[in-house]
Amino acid sequence: MVSASQYRTYNRQECITFRKTSEPFGGLSNMAGGYPLLVNGISILTSEALYQACRFPHLPDVQKLIIAQRSPMTAKMKSKPYRNQSRPDWDKVRVNIMRWCLRVKLIQNWERFGKLLLSTQDKPIVEDSPKDNFWGAIPNDSNQLIGVNVLGRLLMELRELLKQSPDFLKSVEPPAISDLLLLDKPIERLSLKEVSIHKHEINKSQTQEQIGLELVEETKLAQVDDQNEEQVKEDQRQNNVIQPYQEQKSINFNHLPEVYDAFYIILPYLEQQLHTEHTIQDLAEIFKVRPVQIKDWLEQGVKLGKIKKLSKPVRYISTSISKNEEMPLLDLLKSE
Repeated sequence: MVSASQYRTYNRQECITFRKTSEPFGGLSNMAGGYPLLVNGISILTSEALYQACRFPHLPDVQKLIIAQRSPMTAKMKSKPYRNQSRPDWDKVRVNIMRWCLRVKLIQNWERFGKLLLSTQDKPIVEDSPKDNFWGAIPNDSNQLIGVNVLGRLLMELRELLKQSPDFLKSVEPPAISDLLLLDKPIERLSLKEVSIHKHEINKSQTQEQIGLELVEETKLAQVDDQNEEQVKEDQRQNNVIQPYQEQKSINFNHLPEVYDAFYIILPYLEQQLHTEHTIQDLAEIFKVRPVQIKDWLEQGVKLGKIKKLSKPVRYISTSISKNEEMPLLDLLKSE
């Protein structure tokens, strides 16, 4: 269960909200079209399809089925019959996977998605959801939304990085998660220099041809009664009672700052690099920022007791070395 302390209350008038993809900020949604992706040479039409495919690294045929759908809602629905076969640690890793999906969306749609993110200025970003108070927030009345709003908070994290350290986002490493596979192959690093997906028109036949979907017949997969999009819409119309989102594992958001600061976003990555000793110049080259910026971050890390400063010569190392530690959302969106 999600504890009460993890919820936030948002004033609609003070926020950027999105629900329908046709709205001004609808492009923030994973359901939004027009932000095509290319991962491991595979064309994927939406970040929603990529996220859902990551549930099933051990089921490449299910991944193919999800990726082949033109509609993001259909891609999501195609995954539902197999939810009981999701990777066993899904609840633990899904936030980090969602963060990675958003960064893939940005690096491969740099101008369009970046411009949309920056247009939100410094306002809270909230997914206005009719029933999901984990990824979004549910309207309480005409002016308030209440929820954990994980998707909105991940988008705010990404926005802050884009404003203060854009070069850091110009390459995307896959998250440090075991068995992160797409069609039986480990997911590869992405670089902005290598990205040209936005220059190409992607269509269904291209996607099917690339992943060899014609070799997979749905009837050979588990025999289930898939819901189609019209049924999904009907379910949404009839769902007048909002059910609280149930979590199998609690997540600690208690220290998430209300005002985002790039230091708190960068800190986990600094700590990861500082498993071994580095100088300021080393880190400036790694993070592609000025040495004075790195020095400021390191000094803040030292004050917090997260980083240790060594002398003769001056270098830095993390005070808590744990190579198997997951990359958290501001060191907070991590299952207990």
